[in-house]
Amino acid sequence: MQSENQITYKTSIFDNTFHLTKFVIMKKGILTLYLSFIALFSFGQDLSFFEYSLNFENSIFLEHLQIDTISNKNNIWQIGPPQKSVFKKGFSIPNVIVTDTINSYPINNTSSFIIRNLAGVGFDFPHTVVLAGSYYVNSDTLSDYGTIEFSPDNGKTWIDLINSTSYPNEIQWYTIKPVLTGNSNGWRNFNVNLAPLGPQFNIKVRDTVQYRFTFISDGDQSNKDGLMFDDIHFEDWAENVAEIKNDHLISIYPNPTSNALNIKSNSTEQKGTIRIMNCNGQLMQQDANFSGNTLDTKALPNGIYSLYYSDTNYFTIKRFVVQH
Repeated sequence: MQSENQITYKTSIFDNTFHLTKFVIMKKGILTLYLSFIALFSFGQDLSFFEYSLNFENSIFLEHLQIDTISNKNNIWQIGPPQKSVFKKGFSIPNVIVTDTINSYPINNTSSFIIRNLAGVGFDFPHTVVLAGSYYVNSDTLSDYGTIEFSPDNGKTWIDLINSTSYPNEIQWYTIKPVLTGNSNGWRNFNVNLAPLGPQFNIKVRDTVQYRFTFISDGDQSNKDGLMFDDIHFEDWAENVAEIKNDHLISIYPNPTSNALNIKSNSTEQKGTIRIMNCNGQLMQQDANFSGNTLDTKALPNGIYSLYYSDTNYFTIKRFVVQH
């Protein structure tokens, strides 16, 4: 377990920027945080949220992430480009967080890294608190495996997000639960909503929550590559009660995609506003009068993207993956 002095929160950034109320964080604005990028958007409504992604391309993100090598000197998690027999490149090039960038994982090892966040209105409301990202596993099936855990109270309590049977309705997987053992045969994506855990643990705005990623090996040497993650993504937001979110406003396919994303609109209006953001919050494409049914993705690099679509009455947010 990490000590408080090993991670320093830039709380003044949160204090000075996030003027939180029950429904609204901030209507418009972009905040560049030391570790990454947090974006707050409003598309003509009172939609309020923050999101950021750790793509491991900048060491500044260590403000919120810790690989504890003090209490565990044998911690094998490292950040960098993978140079292994199976793990050859990141989901977004070049860097990942991986169980050693070069060597196979050792026997009898338990290694973790932790990401800390300050809770926003998504828990308190509750509405949306997303943990998402990509993983690649190469290990002995069942014998060596990974876990993803969540702590609602700054490390006092830990919930196994993949295997927990205590919160079947509060842990809402948008994808198939990740299988962090065996061989995934490539990158796989995961996406889970944890907002319903807010009332269960009385999580309030500015409470510290933690996410722990662990890999465990037994006594048999496998000489395999282990586990790696990339583009770990967080969202924490709530809509104003006056807003109307319609998850069926559009549908998208195929996902993942390479050259084109098909968009089927169920809106009664001819045109809508569309914005495409990458995992760092950078606006990649924008069209305030979108009336087509196909989005060209040939120029988009491999990665996870958020598609924001709205008409005059409704809005929706979809996530898609580009893999060339």
